[in-house]
Amino acid sequence: MGSADEIDPASPIPLYHQIAEAIRGRIRSGNLGPGEALEPLRQAAETWGVNVHTVRHAYTALAREGLVETRAPRGTRVRERAVQPDASSRAESFEAFVERVVDEARVVHERSPVELADVIAARCGERPSSPPLVHVVECSAWQCAAHVRELKARFDVEACAWPLEEGTAPPEGGVVLSTFFHYNDVRRAWPERLRDVRFLTIVPDPALVTQLDVIRGDRRRLRAWVVERDQVTAENVAADVSVALPAARYELAARAAEEPAEVLRAIGEDEVALFAPRIWSALSEDQRGHPRALEARYVFDGADLENLAVDLGWRRAASPIPEKEANLRA
Repeated sequence: MGSADEIDPASPIPLYHQIAEAIRGRIRSGNLGPGEALEPLRQAAETWGVNVHTVRHAYTALAREGLVETRAPRGTRVRERAVQPDASSRAESFEAFVERVVDEARVVHERSPVELADVIAARCGERPSSPPLVHVVECSAWQCAAHVRELKARFDVEACAWPLEEGTAPPEGGVVLSTFFHYNDVRRAWPERLRDVRFLTIVPDPALVTQLDVIRGDRRRLRAWVVERDQVTAENVAADVSVALPAARYELAARAAEEPAEVLRAIGEDEVALFAPRIWSALSEDQRGHPRALEARYVFDGADLENLAVDLGWRRAASPIPEKEANLRA
C-alpha cells in the first residue's frame, strides 16, 4: 500500500505527516475505498521504512479527521462513506486540520501562526492583527531602550521600555520580557507577576570585536579595561566579555571606578576602556566620543530570542531596521 518513495526522510516535514498525507491522498482519489484495510502497523512500518510509533501517529491523525477507524480484530480501515461524524468528531477533525496547516506553514514555509492568520485575514478582506505589545524590563532606562531597539529591528512588535528603577510593575496585557540576569530583581520587585515574565539569556554584543579591531589597528595586542562601579561586578562583566574576545589580540582586566573620567584620563595608547551599560549611560557625549571608549553592550542570545519569537508567533519586521542603525547609541 505505502511506498518509501512517497516520503522524504530529509524533508523538514515530520514523517508521520508525510505518511498521513500520502494515505489521505489515496482515500480522496478512491485508490483506498470505504471499508478497505490499511496495512497493520508492523507491516506498514516495514513498507514505509519507519518505526511503528511513526505509523501509529499517522493513523491516529487520520482517525481524528474521521477518515479511518480502528476496531479489533479488523484493524484500521477507511471509514464508510455513509458514516456521518457527530459534532465531536467534526470538531476533532477540524482541530487536526488546523494543526496540520499550522505545522506545514511553520516547517515548510517558515511562517509563524500569526503570519498565517494575517494572510488568511487578508484573503477574507479583514485587517491583519496589530503588533503584539512587549514590555521590556531591565535595570535602567538605557538598557531597556537598547533591547527595545533590538526587538524592533527584528520583529513586528510594539516594544516599550519598563525599567526596574521605576518601581512599579508593568500593566496587565502583552508580554513582559526580562533577562535571567535580573531574575532575582524581578522576583523581589513583583513576586505576584513572576509567572507572567519571560526570561532570556543575554550575551556580549558580537559587534564589539569589530569595534575593538578598528581601535587596535596594527597593534599586536590591546589591553581592554572593563569598567564598573565595584570590582566584583567588573570582574563578572569581564568574564562575560572574555568569551567573545580573542585572547591573542586582547588582554582583559577588570577595574572599579566611581568616576569614569578618571579612567579616560589615565588610559594609554595601547589600552581601551569598556564601560558596563549602566556606567556608559551616565557618561557625557564628549566622554562617549573618546577614541578609546566603548560600551560593553549586551544583546539577547540569538537562539533564545528566535525560540521565543516562534513560541509567541511574532512576525518578522516587514522592513528590518539596519543593524548599525538599531545599535546606535542612545
